Amino acid sequence: MSRGHREDFTVSAPRVKVTRRVFLRTTFGGAVLLGVGAVLPSGCTRYPKPESKLVFFTAKEYAILNLLAARILGIAALATAEGGVDVAANVDRLVVTWSADLKRQLRLVLRVVEHGTYLFDLQRKRFSKLTEEQQNRYLAGWASSTLGARRVAYLGMKALVATGYYAQDWDGIGYGGPWLGRVEVQPRLEPEPASSTLPSWT
Repeated sequence: MSRGHREDFTVSAPRVKVTRRVFLRTTFGGAVLLGVGAVLPSGCTRYPKPESKLVFFTAKEYAILNLLAARILGIAALATAEGGVDVAANVDRLVVTWSADLKRQLRLVLRVVEHGTYLFDLQRKRFSKLTEEQQNRYLAGWASSTLGARRVAYLGMKALVATGYYAQDWDGIGYGGPWLGRVEVQPRLEPEPASSTLPSWT
């Protein structure tokens, strides 16, 4: 186990304010993208059952988000929550504090990412069934899309998976963990000895 990974680490609510702009609603393109998501399949068939206990995500959403983490962060093991870091489970605990509107938008964005392959890339397979190379090319299309809503959605997904990953894997950002109770630190300055007489100000 790496020094930066803590298995008992619990992700708390995010301190960064998440606005509606992160998940699209502010533009016409965003409204269209969310509209597309609303009519796409939402079932959980053929998605493995998560080992982690989820509060918000379905098995389908959990699988998609972990796959996004693997491709966006470039760490293949994250797709199956191997290596001790379960990005989707960490994010699952974060989003429970979001408003109902933001939660709905997140669900729709994940649905569009999964099934948008048919619309944006004319693929006959959904995102999770593409090859790794095809998945990377598909996500690059989101990141550089001429449709601003797709770029915003991609940035939102990137922020989410980074939060879910780096909240648990400190080595990834070069942080060895808190010193308190783990590292003995010697004070740089010796304390002044206590004086029995008061200083004269005259």
